[in-house]
Amino acid sequence: MIKKLETLSIVIPCYNEEEVIYESYTIIKKLLNKWCNTIISDYEIILVNNGSTDNTFKEMYKIYQEDKNIVILDLRNNFGYQGSISAGLFNASKDMIVTVDSDLQDDPSKIEDMILKYYDGYDLVLGIRQNRGSDSFLKKHTAQAYYKLLNLLGVNSVYNHGDFRLMSKSLLEDFKNYSEKNRYLRGIITNLESKYACVYYDRLKRTKGESKFNISSLLSLAIDGITSFSAIPIRFISIFGIFMFFFSILGVIYVIYEKFVNNVEVPGWAFTSILIMLFGGLNSLFIGIVGEYVGKTYIETKQRPIFTIRKKYKRE
Repeated sequence: MIKKLETLSIVIPCYNEEEVIYESYTIIKKLLNKWCNTIISDYEIILVNNGSTDNTFKEMYKIYQEDKNIVILDLRNNFGYQGSISAGLFNASKDMIVTVDSDLQDDPSKIEDMILKYYDGYDLVLGIRQNRGSDSFLKKHTAQAYYKLLNLLGVNSVYNHGDFRLMSKSLLEDFKNYSEKNRYLRGIITNLESKYACVYYDRLKRTKGESKFNISSLLSLAIDGITSFSAIPIRFISIFGIFMFFFSILGVIYVIYEKFVNNVEVPGWAFTSILIMLFGGLNSLFIGIVGEYVGKTYIETKQRPIFTIRKKYKRE
């Protein structure tokens, strides 16, 4: 039972979404008008322009001129997907804050279920994809493998949860204390609150345009997720080094035994070449893993802002 209606912020990060942003706004606006004075008392829609190079901002400004509940954050550059979401969260002013992608493949009608969970006492409500039928074969199966890898490495992740979620204002204030530039919000936010509710939905097909997530951006997000919350890869390197040293000693003992006990001539060049290729490849891999951690530390020590805003459009 709802004792008192509270307010809602919806954060929509956008990068080159001129084809879908107005249609997405129209769908969300209809839902908000339906919910107003029934499960929410007021709302705002925060559109984050993440350095778009097309006409996304023009479409946003057209919406802003039509609707007094619109807030536009025009970022000075592309600060990445996680940076654009953070910009919206830092500027949200209502009691509940929902993040949803501009393509609305995450079903916006499920926000109602999230709001009701909030009134049941949850500060965090996660949207969980139970059907990824609209995703490609490659994306679907790489996502499954990625979540399994995260859990194997001890990262606190929720299977099939993206960035479709509801947070309370109090949880958002705690979130603002996290200042790292390399952000993996799915890990940060679930670390903030262990008691959360889930809302399940089928992932919808994109109606217009193409996803701005490519292999490079998905791989970058995956690496951030692993290196931001797990030291196991570095620990694995140490353990592997110990094992390799142990087996190298055994190999030396074997060669000495064959040569001096069994009088067997062991061809040295073939064995040496294989070892050089094997350990050369392993060294490159491990140096790369260590480099990821060192690189993240280097970036964090610079204390650069997570995002910068060229201009904020909001009616007072």
